Amino acid sequence: MTKLLIVESPTKARTIERMLGKDYMIIASMGHIRDLPEHELGVDLDNNFAPKYVDNARSRSVVKQLQSSASKADEIYLAPDPDREGEAIAWHIYEVLKKKTKAPFFRVTFHEITRSAIEQALMNRGDINLDLVDAQQARRVLDRIVGYQVSPLLWSNVQRGSSAGRVQSAALRLVVEREREITAFVPQEYWTFAILFGAAPGTFKARLFKIDHKDFVIPDGDGALALENSVKAGGTPRIVSITAQERKRNPQPPFTTSTLQQSANTVLHYSATDTMRYAQQLYEGVELGNGPVGLITYMRTDSVTIAKEAQAAAASFIAANYGQEYVPAKFNYYRNKAAAQEAHEAIRPTDVTRTPESLAQFLTPQQLKLYTLIWKRFVASQMTPARQQLTTVDVEINGADGRNFDFRSTATVTLFPGHTRLWDDGEKSKEEKENAAVLAALHEGENPAIEKFEKEQKFTEPPPRYSEAALIKALEENGIGRPSTYATILKTIQDREYVKRNQGKLIPEELGFQVSDFLTDKLPLLFDIGFTAQMENKLDEVEEGKLSWIEMMTEFYKQFVPWVAAAKERPQMPEEISEKLLSCFENVVFEPAKKIGKRSYDDKRFFNSIKSQFDKDHTVSDRQFQALLGMAKRYSEQLDPAKLAQLPQEFRDELTAVPGEKTETPAVDPVLAACFAALENVEFAPPAESKKKGAFDDRKFYESLRQQLEAGRALSEKQLAVFKRLVEKYAAQLKDVSAVAEFLGIKPGEEPENKDAGDAATDPGRAEALLQELGKVTEWAEPVRRGRITYDDKKFYTSLKKHFDEGNTLSVKQMAALEKLAERYRNKEQ
Repeated sequence: MTKLLIVESPTKARTIERMLGKDYMIIASMGHIRDLPEHELGVDLDNNFAPKYVDNARSRSVVKQLQSSASKADEIYLAPDPDREGEAIAWHIYEVLKKKTKAPFFRVTFHEITRSAIEQALMNRGDINLDLVDAQQARRVLDRIVGYQVSPLLWSNVQRGSSAGRVQSAALRLVVEREREITAFVPQEYWTFAILFGAAPGTFKARLFKIDHKDFVIPDGDGALALENSVKAGGTPRIVSITAQERKRNPQPPFTTSTLQQSANTVLHYSATDTMRYAQQLYEGVELGNGPVGLITYMRTDSVTIAKEAQAAAASFIAANYGQEYVPAKFNYYRNKAAAQEAHEAIRPTDVTRTPESLAQFLTPQQLKLYTLIWKRFVASQMTPARQQLTTVDVEINGADGRNFDFRSTATVTLFPGHTRLWDDGEKSKEEKENAAVLAALHEGENPAIEKFEKEQKFTEPPPRYSEAALIKALEENGIGRPSTYATILKTIQDREYVKRNQGKLIPEELGFQVSDFLTDKLPLLFDIGFTAQMENKLDEVEEGKLSWIEMMTEFYKQFVPWVAAAKERPQMPEEISEKLLSCFENVVFEPAKKIGKRSYDDKRFFNSIKSQFDKDHTVSDRQFQALLGMAKRYSEQLDPAKLAQLPQEFRDELTAVPGEKTETPAVDPVLAACFAALENVEFAPPAESKKKGAFDDRKFYESLRQQLEAGRALSEKQLAVFKRLVEKYAAQLKDVSAVAEFLGIKPGEEPENKDAGDAATDPGRAEALLQELGKVTEWAEPVRRGRITYDDKKFYTSLKKHFDEGNTLSVKQMAALEKLAERYRNKEQ
């Protein structure tokens, strides 16, 4: 009997072929053999959203091979991956082959590529799960409709070639909103206060924990100094409480897709895409000398379930290698989230006895690091809890000002390491380790001596930018995407240059801001985080057989159509006013078309296109009307005064604000224009050789900003800040620095500060003299708040003096500011 088994990848096929032998023909489908067409919607909106599937050049040869093999087979086993995508691949293969053979089809699934798992799957063969197929099909159709009908709006309103994705745009929104939080954040000053106490066993540090048994904030240095003086003049410190509490630290569950991607990003600095690529290689099989072997279970899963056989094997391995005391009395079980698929397993090694050390010679460095992470997490998840003792010491001081101060010191000692012997992500601080031995020997009622006060100025910090790990966690918490989609989501928003990754952090590009702002403004409900999560839940209901995918799509499309229609609407000027403005141009002789930079300007062609549109549908958009007004200013001398008089007063005022003014493009700040002109002949450094996203190309950046200005679009604050750094970087090449002096905020004769090359050297003697001079100031000006920045002369002087006293040289810019400060207080004394 001839049996045909079909999987997705050649690697998987080779691994399975070695296990099943000659009784089976094993062929790889190379992924999907059919999909929606590339250059058309491919969905019949009038016929229950019926998808139009087509093959492609790559899949045609594979289909021919599958059809040929199927015609010779007595049984056909469909064995793609055990998830929605794999089920859809199996269904497409069945649809293509069913007319080419009389052989029966069976669906087989396995979560690891081992002989026992495959044999078990073949024994428990079944049918294609059409609910899973429907869920995949619904997602594909849903995403295609959104992409095809929303992306054109971005082309016409943001940038040609930009595109919208249902889930990716929600992820982009999270990144953009986080960046705006950071930009809007106003740091607040606060101080920490601690005391180094001395006692018979040794010294220990305790931090101020409560004031009058309440939480507190020390807002500034004066508050910290007042607190120190109160403690100094107050009562004797007394240990009022010592508690020692034993606690357990339970192991973490084995990896799911999202937690693996998060840990790999945090620990190994792998992107989500790289993590999934290496995991796929480990799953499908790695050559170990006597044939390829699957080393981990299926890597797309949201389940933390572990097979009992694997738990038993782990217990035996742990007892043999670490000791019976590391084996729990009962297997550790972990609770799945509500939507997790219980039938799936967590990510674990297929054979726990294959330690990372034993596989080092067979794996690439990247594979080995990821396998080690998976192996350690799994083995640790099956070990006993760690036992630790937390010691807490409270020292009370009655201050001279009547306040009661409670200082607290803590230390944790490990009594039994348990799972932390393999996986310890709770590293103790150096201070806590040093305190541990001393705290254990202290007694209540003791009076430790104050040896040192430690005050430190701090500022509240904005929320951090998302790393890939943090964004995946946020997506999961918000119910956006599923295990199989996280890596694709992150890759897409970076490939489209909406977001760049810099030093592990995700930063929205200008285009990303524009796309997100447009979508959230024009289609707020479609790209609402909650609505995106709701659609994911509906797809889950389709998968569970609770909801028809056509019913789901019908309900969605009823909402979607009016949303898109509203987004397409543009504000329009009243027909009567538009007609009057157009009539003003009747006798205008337009200037010849011209090219400024890389952009062409043809006023006649532009006017005729708007006039033609108006003659056809009697509409002029608000944006077009504003462009016509701008053009009317330039041709004001040729416009018919009688017809101009018919326009409403507000538009006449705008046209006559500067009589006779003729500008080809909106005015550019002359200081900024001078900087661009000065940098025109600079020899820019070549871009980094690395092809990774985020490699900065100075020349390309300069050209893009110059083109933006020539097109009449103002630079954003963010762009100006980066351009300023660029000017500072290349100022040394300029023959005349005065061209950029005003832009950089330096005096004539000063040298600009090059932040990329390091601070320019300044005269330490001069700096010391100025600091000494300012040190004699007895009355400082009150701090002044301008916008979000507070200017505090005393604080600024103190920070520079501290910087200088620590042996650092002041930069040119710091020195210039110090000169100004000294001059201002000299004038005050006079």
